[in-house]
Amino acid sequence: MRIVFIIFCILLLPTVANGNLPTSTKATKENVLEDATIDLLQPEMYSAVDKHYGTRYEIAFMCLKVNDIKKLEHPGSWYFEVELEGVTYTGPHTPLDIFNVTVEKSVQTEGKWVMKDYKVRKFNPEEKYECREPA
Repeated sequence: MRIVFIIFCILLLPTVANGNLPTSTKATKENVLEDATIDLLQPEMYSAVDKHYGTRYEIAFMCLKVNDIKKLEHPGSWYFEVELEGVTYTGPHTPLDIFNVTVEKSVQTEGKWVMKDYKVRKFNPEEKYECREPA
């Protein structure tokens, strides 16, 4: 009986512990829309990682945020240009670089999200860098 209880606790605790993590970002409509945009466009962020490092093995992003979003073409179209920013890291959140990636969906991209451009600068641990957490 004791073994069953221990196994139950081991299986249940990670779910409970991760289910209600605190975040400083309020779940406002704007923040939730930003989270959804980041989630949708993360594959294009990793395209920049592939181009820059030649791999994405053991590289991830933290502190992702939308710096700018603008409508392309005309009002009522579904064409956008989005600038995303994130910090790459390896291991136990050891920061590497800050990526600014521009993603576009337009007539030229045949209505698909495509990485248009990216810029990278070294992460400076002395610099005060504010991380945005998901809502």
